[in-house]
Amino acid sequence: MIAPSRRLLLRIYAVSLAQLLIIAGTIALVGWLTFKFDPRAGFVNEARYGIENVVAQRDNPNALQRELERLRDTAGARISLYGPQDNLIATNVIPPLPRLTESDRAIYVARGHAPLKGPPKMLALPLEPHHPERGYAIYRHAPPPPPPPAMWILGIALVGAALASVVLARSFVSPLAMLADLARKLGAGDLTARAHTRRRDEFGQLADAFDDMADRLTLVLRSQQELLANVSHELRTPLARIRVALDLAAEGDATTARESLNEITEDLGELERLVADVLQTARLDLAAGRAGATLPLGQRTQVDATQLVDSTVQRFRSAHPTRTLEVHVSGTLPTVDGDAVLLRRALDNLLENARAYSDEDAAIAVHAESRERRLLIHVVDRGIGIAASDLPNIATPFFRTDPSRARRTGGLGLGLSLARRIVEAHQGELSVESQLGEGTTIRISLPAAS
Repeated sequence: MIAPSRRLLLRIYAVSLAQLLIIAGTIALVGWLTFKFDPRAGFVNEARYGIENVVAQRDNPNALQRELERLRDTAGARISLYGPQDNLIATNVIPPLPRLTESDRAIYVARGHAPLKGPPKMLALPLEPHHPERGYAIYRHAPPPPPPPAMWILGIALVGAALASVVLARSFVSPLAMLADLARKLGAGDLTARAHTRRRDEFGQLADAFDDMADRLTLVLRSQQELLANVSHELRTPLARIRVALDLAAEGDATTARESLNEITEDLGELERLVADVLQTARLDLAAGRAGATLPLGQRTQVDATQLVDSTVQRFRSAHPTRTLEVHVSGTLPTVDGDAVLLRRALDNLLENARAYSDEDAAIAVHAESRERRLLIHVVDRGIGIAASDLPNIATPFFRTDPSRARRTGGLGLGLSLARRIVEAHQGELSVESQLGEGTTIRISLPAAS
């Protein structure tokens, strides 16, 4: 079975060869139409023209002989002249060309000329066009001249075009074969398959796109592989606390059991938020892959941005009364067409991220304003910041800048990913600016309701 790359190479060769044949055929056709070349008519006209020049000097034997020799030297024509009795009058070739045979003579008399058989090609023509009985000339066709320089140039050009087509075909097939092999390796599970090409043409762009796709695919696969480890880590602590509380209650210590109810409630709330974030991220991912609206119909309402910000701020202050939260609202905020629950979830996640990745005494700021019929919300912290190398990946599900998964900065890495998906589901934009050790600013831009 022929490899696909080899089949492509053969197809390119075939197309190139067909193009060369078309070019050569076109040149030949144009030449024929231009010069109206007819081999038979050309030979007869050539012979008649040469004999007319010779017969014009018939009365001067010396001039006659000079003209015969001139035609032989310049045009390569071989001519022998015979009289009415087949007597030799003059010739420029030794031995003279043969006389007419009886069969040839009959054709000569009937047609006024007679082509003679066999190579080299010869022709019998009358010395006087309307009086074949007054003598005839035997004319031998001149040998074909060597091809002119233009023909050599054309031939070299065609050969060069053929070689160029071979080089071009290989330049096409080689990178495609390489990318096909890398794609098979990547599909077989080799996550290190990369092109790493330095080409700057279209194939280089294709190879760079393949490498970028492979990098993203590797990140997604590794994130999915880490999902079980992340989930098990996040579930272990609240489940362990619940088990301890239940064991204490089972021992009959009612006071300790009652004191544990608050912890159990908090742990269950943490588990619920964790499961809700995972399910909501999956739901938005599935919705983004469908045509039409990315939010289910019926959940879209006119959301008051001022109430949205106020309710989010109040929930954060209630949950974290010791943290400093600065709120700056400029002017009247517009309404937004969307899902109020999802928008609150997005702002909650951003504030929780700002709290988790900053010190207890570091202030968190929320800025909200209306600009050019858009709602702009900025969440600013003075925390640990994000490394520049991590910025392209922070919105990827399950990606965390802190791989240790400490309890203080725990989580599945879904907060910012879920927030971005919610914002994009509302036809908005979410951007992140951060410097390591100085803090992070997250900007949300949502279109105002019509």
